[in-house]
Amino acid sequence: MDIGVSLSACTLAISSLVLRIIAPYFVRWLPLGPRFTPLIYTSSVIYFTTFAYDFVVNLLCLIVSLDFVYRSHIFYDGKELSFSRVGYVDSSSARIVVRAPSTLTIQIEYRQDNLDQWIPLDNVLTFTLTSFDENASYVYRTNASHLGSFHTPIRNPKRWAMVTTSCIKPFYPYNPFDHSLRIRGLEYLSQFITFHNVDFVLFLGDFIYIDLPHRFGWTTDDYYRAYRQVYSSPSWSSELFALPWLHIYDDHEITNDWSGNETGLYQDAIQPYLYYHHAANPPPLRKGATYYSFRRGDVSFFVTDTRRYRSSSAMDDGPGKTMLGEMQRRDLEKWLETDNGLKVLVSGVPFTRNWRGPEANDSWAGYLWERQLLLEKMWATEGVVILSGDRHEHATTVFPSPDGTSKRQVENTDVAIYSHPHGISKFGSLTFDTSSPDIWKLGFELIVNGKNAWSYNWTLSRTKQ
Repeated sequence: MDIGVSLSACTLAISSLVLRIIAPYFVRWLPLGPRFTPLIYTSSVIYFTTFAYDFVVNLLCLIVSLDFVYRSHIFYDGKELSFSRVGYVDSSSARIVVRAPSTLTIQIEYRQDNLDQWIPLDNVLTFTLTSFDENASYVYRTNASHLGSFHTPIRNPKRWAMVTTSCIKPFYPYNPFDHSLRIRGLEYLSQFITFHNVDFVLFLGDFIYIDLPHRFGWTTDDYYRAYRQVYSSPSWSSELFALPWLHIYDDHEITNDWSGNETGLYQDAIQPYLYYHHAANPPPLRKGATYYSFRRGDVSFFVTDTRRYRSSSAMDDGPGKTMLGEMQRRDLEKWLETDNGLKVLVSGVPFTRNWRGPEANDSWAGYLWERQLLLEKMWATEGVVILSGDRHEHATTVFPSPDGTSKRQVENTDVAIYSHPHGISKFGSLTFDTSSPDIWKLGFELIVNGKNAWSYNWTLSRTKQ
């Protein structure tokens, strides 16, 4: 590409120079037509042909850039969006998110029961359905023509699987022949769950990119529009809507590298997240909180909020700087000390400090004092699995205890096992097996562009039962 641009520029410059030298010389000093006119005509043809080529190429570059930025904004505001999806499901209850554009109330029918709710802001609401049997399939329907299904798990499953991923951007990478709301990663995920048993998806933030590639507004309505556009994507399948989705949010649901906690823009950004996602999550640990914990069999999850309660990333690291806030950290420490399950800690930003660069301070690499406190708590347990989002690449990292065996590395607390930065779509499939009381197993598959790129198995020999 660089060679082509340089050749074009050289051709323009040379043909222009020939014209500017020969033409004045020809008309003012030496009118030898047979000698000079072929040079003048040839240089003119070369110059204007090259100029026209460059003009067309540059015009196309402008058109595709405008198409990438503006097509979905102009043609798909999502106001007529109508959908239903499954949120958190346990052995006896289910949460169903419904959006309907043109009715004052929504009625949902399941089993022999009916529920009515007034539609709140942006016509989206969440129903909590109860009194189900474990390990059973159910169908629901609404008065807004939604028909869906879900399956309740057994009360104490010993072997099951989940998928985790983050970061959705419609129309990326750009293809002018695609629908402007196409999301290829959803299509890969839909194919995957067709052939694999998956209990739920844990989405780790950046469901919308309100600020990229161009911010169209700063109001709550603008944030609602961004959620509607993602849910309007033709890449969603009925299988994906029937699969339970649990969510946390990250910076791009607010703006890039947000560390302003609950101030300013946060107030406009959080309301759409609460309606579209948080209401369908497991109950928060505290009233009004946006972090939560839940359990699936012997596996216990603590899902943190790494944006709402944090100190500014620009602060110097130390005891006064926090990623979680005092209350959330206290709840997390209590969970680490008292929960007897296989523990899974979920963070919206990377826990490892192995990623470098100017944005490293936005992750736990900028909050190392607090991270060290948590690592010491985790080292006192049988073991903790940490899942994180934000980065558009994969890394598996081990955090060995200082009194254990570790590998030589720049930071001996962060031992890199595997890294995979390439690929348009990446998600992880985790299979938990706690059928043995003495040995718990975790299998991990990295799926890149719909194909298995890497696998990893972790075994936990239990010391406490």
